[in-house]
Amino acid sequence: MKTTPLNRAVQAIAASALLSFGSAGWAASTWNVSGCTGTSNVMGNSFSCTSTGDSATAATATAWGTNGSTSSATFAAAALAKYTNGSVGEFGVKNATEGLSATDPQHAMDNNLQTDLISLNFGTASVALNSLSLSYVSTDSDLSVLRFDATKGFTASISGKTIAQLLSTGWELVKNTSGGSTTATYGFNNTAGSIVSSSWWLISAYNAGYGGGSSASGNDYVKLMSVAGSVQTPPGKVPEPGSLALIGLGLLGLIGTSRRKAKSQSGDLAA
Repeated sequence: MKTTPLNRAVQAIAASALLSFGSAGWAASTWNVSGCTGTSNVMGNSFSCTSTGDSATAATATAWGTNGSTSSATFAAAALAKYTNGSVGEFGVKNATEGLSATDPQHAMDNNLQTDLISLNFGTASVALNSLSLSYVSTDSDLSVLRFDATKGFTASISGKTIAQLLSTGWELVKNTSGGSTTATYGFNNTAGSIVSSSWWLISAYNAGYGGGSSASGNDYVKLMSVAGSVQTPPGKVPEPGSLALIGLGLLGLIGTSRRKAKSQSGDLAA
């Protein structure tokens, strides 16, 4: 068959369709606390957080707090408390020692006497978180960000573990963010060649036990407003049969039109 501009276009469309079905990519997404739903201020509760952007991946947020400040202190389920700050939502943490009646600033995620954290589970999706935003800060805002490395052969768990035990069972520090006394957005996991992803992430009030070094000073009290990152789209995703059929019919229609046009032009020349 003679190669024409239309034939080349058809070939390009077909190649593009095949690539879109067979290649992996990353979809930028943001999870705002405003979009999280659940029962607030209950020990052991969780929230489901929908995303905005290029991915429909949901995250399940839960809260944890240690039962003391020593290296032997272990994590137990805490209360994830959702607040409204102006037009945005924000998460604070009330651990078992503070109790559900904790007030400012203990109702925030903090490291005063205990270490509080918020875990984010993205199900089966692999997510490369790279920033977080705070809507409330009291005193200071140093944080520790961790992710779970499933390749180490452990099951992601937090309950009953010390910080050292977390680090020895698959959790790893990604970065300590060094903040100040005002709200801000902090970036991490954005160095080319060393970006990591996981279906489990931890946002914790800073603790030296995680390692990594920090310029921390004083107690840190924060409320989390949002996290952002990219969700990996799996390679080799098979399109629905209806989609394949529509693409096939479209390509056949374009080829048929091209052939009829060629025959018509040939007949005109013969006449």
